[in-house]
Amino acid sequence: INPRGLHWSEVGPDDIVLIDVHGNVLAGRHRVEPTALFIHGAVHRLTGRAVVLHCHMPYATALTLTQDGALDPTLSQNAMRFMNRLAVDRVYNGLALDDAEGERIAGAMAGENAGKDIIFLANHGVIVAGLSVAWAYDDLYYLERACLHQVLAQSTGRPLVPVDAKLAAHVAAQIQGEREQSDLFFEALRRLLPPPRR
Repeated sequence: INPRGLHWSEVGPDDIVLIDVHGNVLAGRHRVEPTALFIHGAVHRLTGRAVVLHCHMPYATALTLTQDGALDPTLSQNAMRFMNRLAVDRVYNGLALDDAEGERIAGAMAGENAGKDIIFLANHGVIVAGLSVAWAYDDLYYLERACLHQVLAQSTGRPLVPVDAKLAAHVAAQIQGEREQSDLFFEALRRLLPPPRR
C-alpha cells in the first residue's frame, strides 16, 4: 500500500509498505494511511482480489455524485469494456476508519455483485480490482477516460445515444479476450518513469 504523508512524485519502490489483510506491517519504513488500510484490506480479504486500486479520479468521482452513480457502459467504446463489470455502492457513510466500513464497502462487491471488479462508491470515488497491476491499472486508466467522455457528453445537454446492451457486451468480451494490450501499455508507462533514486 502507498505510504502516508508522501506526495506521489516522491514515492519510489522502496517506499511501498507491505501489510497483511489485517493491517500488520510486514515490510516498509512508513506508516499506512488508515482509510486506505481499511478499504484495501477488506476488499482483498472478502473478494480475494490480487490487486485493489482505489482513487478519487475527477470524472469517475463526478459520476458518483449523480443519481445514476456510475458510468453507463453502453455509451462509448471505452465504456463498453466495463459492461457487466460495474457495481454501485449507493451508501456514503463518511471516512472508512474501521473494519466495519471497509467490510461494508467490500461487501458491495460480493453477493449479487460477485464477479464485478469495479465499484463506484457514492459521493466518494472508485475501486478497480484485478488479477495483475497491469490489468487493474489499464482498467483504471480507461475507466477515467470513459467517465470523461460521458461527463463531456452530458454537459452538452443534448440527448445521449447508447448502443444496444448486447453489442456493448460483445465489445467487452473482445477487450477482455485480448489483455496483452494492457500488459504492453503498462510496460510502456514503466519505461517513461525516471530511473530509481539512489
